Amino acid sequence: MMKKVERFTLLFFLTVIPFIKIDGQGVDIPKVRIASFKGDKACAISYTFDDALRDQSILAAPMLEKYGFRGTFWAIPSMVPETEEILTNSKKKWGGITWKRLKEMSDNGHEISNHGWSHKNLVNLKSEQEIRAEIEKADSLILLKIGKKPRTFCYPYNAFNEQVLAIAMENRVDTRTRCSGWGYRTTTQWMNNWADGLIKKGEWGIPMIHAIIDGFDAFPSADVLDNHMAYVKSKENQIWVGTFLEIASYVKESENVRLSVTPQKNGLICKTEMTLDKKLFTESLTLVIEITGVTSVKATQKGKKLPATIASDKICIDFMPGDSPVKIRWKK
Repeated sequence: MMKKVERFTLLFFLTVIPFIKIDGQGVDIPKVRIASFKGDKACAISYTFDDALRDQSILAAPMLEKYGFRGTFWAIPSMVPETEEILTNSKKKWGGITWKRLKEMSDNGHEISNHGWSHKNLVNLKSEQEIRAEIEKADSLILLKIGKKPRTFCYPYNAFNEQVLAIAMENRVDTRTRCSGWGYRTTTQWMNNWADGLIKKGEWGIPMIHAIIDGFDAFPSADVLDNHMAYVKSKENQIWVGTFLEIASYVKESENVRLSVTPQKNGLICKTEMTLDKKLFTESLTLVIEITGVTSVKATQKGKKLPATIASDKICIDFMPGDSPVKIRWKK
């Protein structure tokens, strides 16, 4: 049996706090946890598009936006045309999105990131200097043209070894080391079944897509992908669709945060410590309080109101880890 206490703090590392009654104060402590995915969704998907092919801009980006989704587009800076005129006069389909359009896509919330300066197989390069040049030149030009330095990386040909991985991960949130290749053989039903599998397993899925209807490994029609996205949208209460950067950041932060909870009457004070670089990792996490009968809730951090939602059996609050305490009050 737990002895009587007046006030205490509970510490845990990604574990669940058991229900406890504090004698003399009438304070019920519900279970508290960090959600595996934002919003306490069952799973997550990052739609990623390789090589910045032209119809990714014309078809894929608007398709994602139609459903409220955002994707990650891996650019090859040496192949990006400066103007539409250059693009019109070129028969090359790779790198078919201009810098102006990539900037517009970035401004609309899509992630424009690094797929190597010239799409060389980094494993085959002879020196560390060559590997660094392919990665760093691409970073620099994307920063110049888009205004954001890439915090993720996609290996050309999906090829990497320990040396390439170590270099690519420097000052970066994550690199794409796994994916599910989609293209001309992929059906809507297969993709929908794949998404259902993510829900059952509680996993993060990362499709690798090239052309939509015109170019390398294109789908039989744009409707194949569009109908799948409509299906995912219908399950948005279970699936979080985010950019590769957003979900990679969330997953790593949730794995490297330490949470302490101090109970208050009709509320909690939650403090977090995170070992990751807060300049690189800037994604908010979802705090889940498993409680029933709540009619209203207020959560603040640094004096600012935090996004909070109430369900029949829980409260979800988005907060910045490793920052000031989160103060939560609720009414039943």
